[in-house]
Amino acid sequence: MNVNIYDFIWLGIALATLAADMFIGFVLFPIYISAFVVFILDLFINNIALEMGIFIVLAIIIFLIFKPKIKRFLQNMPKIENKSFISVGDEFFVEEVSGDGYFGKIKKDGIFYNIYCQEKLQIGDKVRVTKVDGLKIFVEKIENKV
Repeated sequence: MNVNIYDFIWLGIALATLAADMFIGFVLFPIYISAFVVFILDLFINNIALEMGIFIVLAIIIFLIFKPKIKRFLQNMPKIENKSFISVGDEFFVEEVSGDGYFGKIKKDGIFYNIYCQEKLQIGDKVRVTKVDGLKIFVEKIENKV
C-alpha cells in the first residue's frame, strides 16, 4: 500500500462533486461514487492511466444503470417560474428606450421591467401591456388624446 498525490486528487474529486451535488439534487452521484472507488483502488494500484480508465468506465456504467431514475427525478423537480407583477391591460409610461426604439423599460413599484413593442417607442409614451410571458412584457402604444 503506497500513498501518493493521486490518492488526494481522487478524494478531492469525490468530495467536491459530493458537495456540489448536495446543492443541485444528487444527480452527480456516478462521478463521486466512481471517484471514491478509484480512491480506494489507488491505494493498491499506482497506474494513473488504469485509474482514469476505471473511473470513466465505472461512471458510465453507474450512469447507465441509474439513467431512468435520474431522468424521472429531473422531470419531477419543481419548476421555477420567473414571474413579473405586471398584468395584461396595465398601462404605464415608458421610462427608457433602447437605441432602435422597439425595446424599452417601464417602472412599477420601483422595479424596472423590459418591454417589447411593434412600434417605435419614445420616453414618456403611454403603453398598455398586451402579453406577459415570464419576464418578457409585450406592449402596444396608446395614442395620447389631447
